[in-house]
Amino acid sequence: MKLFECQSCGNVLYFENTSCTKCGHRVAYMPERNAMTAIEPMADDMRWVPLADIDQPRFLCENAQQDVCNWLVPPGTRDAYCLACRHNHVIPSIADPAQHAAWKLMEMAKHRLFYSLLQWKLPLKTPIEDPAHGLSFEFLADPPQAGPKVLTGHDEGKIVISLVEADDAEREKRRLAMHEPYRTLLGHFRHEVGHHYWDILVRDQNKF
Repeated sequence: MKLFECQSCGNVLYFENTSCTKCGHRVAYMPERNAMTAIEPMADDMRWVPLADIDQPRFLCENAQQDVCNWLVPPGTRDAYCLACRHNHVIPSIADPAQHAAWKLMEMAKHRLFYSLLQWKLPLKTPIEDPAHGLSFEFLADPPQAGPKVLTGHDEGKIVISLVEADDAEREKRRLAMHEPYRTLLGHFRHEVGHHYWDILVRDQNKF
């Protein structure tokens, strides 16, 4: 992951930063420009002015309010969610602190995935835009009582990720038991989205 620079003070910014540790500016990621930018609130509405592109005020993703996203919505739209969060279909209970913390870790990995998908210019349609092949994510917790556990997997564009995978100890236990040296949160996303792109770019290439 590349390093970025604060337009206000020149300090180094990282992909997950929400503020500059030197000057205190709020910062956000502009996916269409692959850039982190210092941002300033507009006085007349809910938009923010990115110092890297002052002529294009834009909205922060709705999930910024939940502290799980630091992306800006594409300019010229009033979409509630950014290019990554708009693919969420089921999210954990934000009223449950443990589930909320696990979801934040999931989103960190998912946003790193989307960083790459956007650089590679791979198709990114939601189920609303493409009911047959749209990409969506469901972050599910195991039931509190005895019963079937959530299985991470992919089915025709729907990717389910078990929240327990955000627990480092549990994930390491499973990694060793299943002999999977690359079992990480980001690895899960890459593996499952690989199935999705195989389906739409290889398996179904003659169906469109």
